[in-house]
Amino acid sequence: MAIHGVSHVGLCVADLDRSVRFYCDGLGFELLRSFDIGGEPWTRVLELDPLLLHSRILRRDGLTIELLQFEQPGHVGPAERRPMNQLGFTHLAVWGDDIDGEAARVVELGGTIVEPTRVEFDQPTLQARWLYCTDPDGTRIELIEHPAGEAVALAR
Repeated sequence: MAIHGVSHVGLCVADLDRSVRFYCDGLGFELLRSFDIGGEPWTRVLELDPLLLHSRILRRDGLTIELLQFEQPGHVGPAERRPMNQLGFTHLAVWGDDIDGEAARVVELGGTIVEPTRVEFDQPTLQARWLYCTDPDGTRIELIEHPAGEAVALAR
């Protein structure tokens, strides 16, 4: 099989409506699709039985996120910020031109600000303001503000 691209990133959430508001109203994602999953063949695909899952597909700037709320079985693990060196998905990075406004919106929509991570870089190779926050379930979101709204794309 040849890989042709990235389809999506899945995030397990405790409260689907709250997370849709956070990602759409707070980070500018667009809700594309909603569906529920249960029974065969999904119990085999997801290795969970019984299974009742509610899904919302969101997109922004070519990135598709699937928010997953498990009704049966419920979600596992704490809804808290995880260490950056924990194996697996560590964070989602977004950039804009008003980090303070974005931080206020994050809090308004149920996220938290990790205040010690607020840093300003003024170096020849990097000029930016940086701040980590979390979504309502503890997933880290990296907020980056570049001078004059210029993004530093890691993929270039």
